[in-house]
Amino acid sequence: MPSALDATAGANGSRSPVESPALEPIAIIGYSCRLPGQVSSPNDLWELCTRGRSGWAPIPKDRWSPEAYHHPNASKPGTHNQAGGYFMGDISRFDAPFFNVSAQEAIAMDPQQRFLLECSYEAMESAGISREYMAGRSVGVFIGGNFADYETNNMRDTETTPMFQSTGGAPALQSNRISYMFDLKGPSFTVDTACSSSLVALHSAVQSLRSGESTEALVGGCHLLLNPENSISMSMQQ
Repeated sequence: MPSALDATAGANGSRSPVESPALEPIAIIGYSCRLPGQVSSPNDLWELCTRGRSGWAPIPKDRWSPEAYHHPNASKPGTHNQAGGYFMGDISRFDAPFFNVSAQEAIAMDPQQRFLLECSYEAMESAGISREYMAGRSVGVFIGGNFADYETNNMRDTETTPMFQSTGGAPALQSNRISYMFDLKGPSFTVDTACSSSLVALHSAVQSLRSGESTEALVGGCHLLLNPENSISMSMQQ
């Protein structure tokens, strides 16, 4: 979501000595989202909440086989006792040509990177800012992300490792891909602080804006469960 800083500066561009950076307002001027429950826009999220719907669903079979890993006994090794959770719909859809991504590169791209690209573009649209305006500016990109299930899956068999695995699966590229795609020249990094990753990314963006390091910022977060290992681990801890 792009953010803009409305700061007061002197004639030479320096800050006033009496100015308090802590009081400078930060405006959220655009946003977008992809969420469980067939939510692909903020309007969809509003509808889900106002109608009291839930995003819970059985484990999709395109993630892993529920029959192979589900067991009601949480202590049974190699299984999990969750029958479902909060999952996105079809995560294979991606308009690669729109983002000038080749077919080979798209195959190697973590779906988290794809969603973040799409949402970044939509957030700029929501803000009424063109990608041409953003290109070349000191726009920071701050992404919260702490799992790379897609990379793990792609590296299980070295004979089928995709050509662009190094850039397609690395969590660092979740932010860097956005900066590269839209020619953004501000700081660009992915934050991993577990469950607080997106909040810390937002905090980092605010600091960057208030310091003048970034003129605008894109902040986001993404977490997709693509394999059963973490669910098994959580079940064992119950």
